[in-house]
Amino acid sequence: MDGGRSLFFSMLPWTPPTKNMEGKVSYYSPERIDEVRKRLRGVDRKPYLRRILDKILNSAMTDKDRVTVICRFISDAFYYNPIQQPQEKETGELLMDPVELLELHGARCGQGVKVTAALLREAGIECRERPVFHHVTCEARYEGRWHLADALMFAGNPPERDGVVVNVADLRRDPYFADAFPLRCFAYTPEELLSRDGYRLLGYCFGDWGSLTYYSWYMGGEEDYPPMMPVVLPPQRVGTEMVRLRWSASGKRNGGNIRYRIAIYQDRSRTQAIMRHTVRTTSLLWRVPEPNRMFFIGVTACDDHLKKNPDTWYPESVANFVHAPRNQYGWYGVL
Repeated sequence: MDGGRSLFFSMLPWTPPTKNMEGKVSYYSPERIDEVRKRLRGVDRKPYLRRILDKILNSAMTDKDRVTVICRFISDAFYYNPIQQPQEKETGELLMDPVELLELHGARCGQGVKVTAALLREAGIECRERPVFHHVTCEARYEGRWHLADALMFAGNPPERDGVVVNVADLRRDPYFADAFPLRCFAYTPEELLSRDGYRLLGYCFGDWGSLTYYSWYMGGEEDYPPMMPVVLPPQRVGTEMVRLRWSASGKRNGGNIRYRIAIYQDRSRTQAIMRHTVRTTSLLWRVPEPNRMFFIGVTACDDHLKKNPDTWYPESVANFVHAPRNQYGWYGVL
């Protein structure tokens, strides 16, 4: 089994069409749910979950490793849909069968907890549901204490202090600590936020990075929203050796100061930075050290949440370009 397929059937990406505020914006179609239930008729849930665990776990793993791998699997298996969730149309009740949810590949926080708990218990790991402010998460017990297991939020990178995964009680005492850890499920790509006919999806708290609060809010911190991700624009030539690096301005709900961290990398994995700079503008002049070489741009929008946690995580928007001579055939990302 790979992360892009359900256990028994493949599932193609699916986004519902919307038209002028009309469309299925809160629940999956009854036909889609019925199709999954028909496929699962007669399927024993316990062997289903056991087969997943047999694929992703091995006997050499510690309990901490097993929880991490299970949470990572759940994060890969689900799309935290910004406009839909598996829900009964007639009653409005959310689907809570872990196997149905796994086959539908869509879940919100409470549904993600149901699946997390089902797999953890099948793996013999004690766990519990933990309702917090405007959210519900999961904790797993190992090494003599409870640890956070928020699969849809943190996947396999839970907040740790000194190598120990924290729990809800820890975060309530220090709510801003978790803001240093990536919430990649809320950093959507633009394509995931478009309707089938090409319009942006609006009207719910999920969506672009910046439309959902920092994780600290769920743990009792002040309500604060991160800046939206900038969009890297094609650089412009300035003379023969310079380019003007450009990106779109970021917005921040309820206002606030925004600055941009820009870096140029030699490698696609963005580990070898040859330039870093912080500015408040949306462009920066840079002398290209070598023509006909690909460089990789990373731009991050930051805000004053850094005062609450200097290690606050912000997603990086990326692009690349080659500074080729003007008379060279083709276009390589420089205007």
